[in-house]
Amino acid sequence: MERIRIHPESPQPRLITQALELLRRSRGICLYPTDTVYGVGCAVSNTKMLKEIADILHRNDNRLFSFLCADIAQAEEYAKIDTPAFKIMKRYLPGPYTFILPSSNFVRKKISDKRKTVGIRIPNAPVVIELIRQLGEPLANMSLNIPGESRGNPDLFMTNEVLNGVDVMIDAGEIYDAGGSTIIDLTEGEPILVRQGLGEWYE
Repeated sequence: MERIRIHPESPQPRLITQALELLRRSRGICLYPTDTVYGVGCAVSNTKMLKEIADILHRNDNRLFSFLCADIAQAEEYAKIDTPAFKIMKRYLPGPYTFILPSSNFVRKKISDKRKTVGIRIPNAPVVIELIRQLGEPLANMSLNIPGESRGNPDLFMTNEVLNGVDVMIDAGEIYDAGGSTIIDLTEGEPILVRQGLGEWYE
């Protein structure tokens, strides 16, 4: 595994480019900082690696990945976002929220015909946003399956399993007050709070 140390607020473009070059020469599994915890993922089009990521994290491979997107415009290719949902997302994003939305036809045709919904995240995290922008597509994301705030500290979660399973780690230092995102279901018309996480919810 290659470990690239990067500035958390002003990521050096050459280091993001270096990370992408390494991913393209390997299986494409990356460890990166979000605004909640460190996540493990790959390009959404790299469907062969999704089960492998679930295995690394000891997760059931039926557990759905969230999609980390650079902005709402990119998310609209992967989720059906009507006007009320767009207004809510515009109000809260970028930030520590996951919005559950109906999947687009593109997702069902190109990624998984079983995906009726997708969880969309646009984290307030410059490093991963710049990675996604240069990648040109969302990251299929799972959070590290580690209890407590150790999920935000690279020096605490670097097990042999992670070291052997991940191709590139983008290390932006410790994420303080690490925790889960707030999950909101927007598939039923009115927003439904599924899980209260780091993001405050006022609807």
